[in-house]
Amino acid sequence: MIRGIIRSLKELLFSGSGSGGTIYLISDLHLNHARILRHCHRPFSSLRHMNSDLVERWNRVVGPGDTVYHLGDFSIRGSPRQWIHMLNGRKVFIRGNHDGNLLRAKRHSTLSYGGYEFYLVHDPHDVPASWKGWVIHGHTHNKISRYPFINGETRTINVSCECTGYAPVSIDHLVSLNLRDIFRMETVHSRPIRKSHMLLEGPPSSSL
Repeated sequence: MIRGIIRSLKELLFSGSGSGGTIYLISDLHLNHARILRHCHRPFSSLRHMNSDLVERWNRVVGPGDTVYHLGDFSIRGSPRQWIHMLNGRKVFIRGNHDGNLLRAKRHSTLSYGGYEFYLVHDPHDVPASWKGWVIHGHTHNKISRYPFINGETRTINVSCECTGYAPVSIDHLVSLNLRDIFRMETVHSRPIRKSHMLLEGPPSSSL
């Protein structure tokens, strides 16, 4: 019976079919968290509107055979079970500071993809000093001045949902941006400032 319970929990937290499909990343959905609307200036009229829209945007891009790494702070208050069932794909959870109810969530993970090494963690301050690759993180929400979507100088990628258009972003899209040449990119919808352009034209005049 105990084995059956453990198996059910695994299926609940890591739903989906196989390990194929596309890999997506997102962080800090804060489902069912009313205060986040004001705190992060989210563009939703109510808590119900935010919850339903986040689920819709997730399922619009993620299919049943895809894998989504959620990098912390998935839901607030109550069991996350209902949200896990409503969202497509196999979910891999990295633990955030509001994820006490998420069993088997990892402290961090690593990915090798497209010639890059990625360290996946909730808080970028928790990355070990010995790590030399890129860092994909959440926690910082819309503090874009310091933590934009992509910071080429610090090799950090902020997938807090405020930076990703409130939808998961695929790792294929990240790799296609030619990360090594990006100096800075504010959000997933912004035009990247490239290091190669800066060498030709000088640094951007706008204050970032």
